[in-house]
Amino acid sequence: MISYCIVSLRPRYSSLLIADLIRKTTVPFEILLWLNIDDPAYESFLQEHIAQGEPIRIIGKTIENIGMQAYYPLFDQARYELIVQIDDDVIAVSRTIAEQARDIFLRFPRVKQLVADVWQDDYTTGARPPLSIYRLYRQDYGLYEGPIDGWFSIFHRSALPWLPRLPRTAYFPLGGMLKNSLKNRGLLGLLCARFKVFHVIGPQYAAYFGMLEAEIEKYRRLGRTEIVEWYERARNTLPDRDTMTCRVNDILAALEHPIGEPINCNRSSG
Repeated sequence: MISYCIVSLRPRYSSLLIADLIRKTTVPFEILLWLNIDDPAYESFLQEHIAQGEPIRIIGKTIENIGMQAYYPLFDQARYELIVQIDDDVIAVSRTIAEQARDIFLRFPRVKQLVADVWQDDYTTGARPPLSIYRLYRQDYGLYEGPIDGWFSIFHRSALPWLPRLPRTAYFPLGGMLKNSLKNRGLLGLLCARFKVFHVIGPQYAAYFGMLEAEIEKYRRLGRTEIVEWYERARNTLPDRDTMTCRVNDILAALEHPIGEPINCNRSSG
């Protein structure tokens, strides 16, 4: 039913994501990987899961980071009806995503792309703008029109011919570009609040997972000075480890269950 496509640059995050997908997916699935890094420990982790019979396929590897370019060979190799572009700093997902997405695609033929909602609290936006700027499409299915991208972007296999042409850069908003390509054909890419992911955005969570300096360097390399300044300012005001452990455990516990109904996505975990 579902092909998860992941371009791995940050093994610490990717390992958590892969384990979560394996544990929670209850329909036929595969995990397709492109390795944008040379990390023997991570490759050993993958080979252990492959040896256990998990449906993981390593499609390619480039020691030099080629960024988003790697998604296209993953999509070409995908076998299933639903194809998912996942940022490798998504580390956990809610249950029954594939089942709910398939139901929506069947009920609404114009909808060809569904982007998962994100966990939000006072430490993270999950990269999604405020829900107030979105327009409700179908309340009973938690569907909204507005800004979306590829943090967890599910598209129906029939949309493959309409994937946008590759820019000559490593990083580009592929999920948003697909949405625009669909719109030009009278089709829809929507945010879906009926399923949710933990997208690790924000210095507090990055620091908790030991990724603060790596993230600062990444954003500096991309010229995102406003994010670099945000992350650097946070260095001296980070919460203690126990506080962050409680928060992360609460998020992971919430994502253990299907969401299934539209929710207030601006909840603070306090």
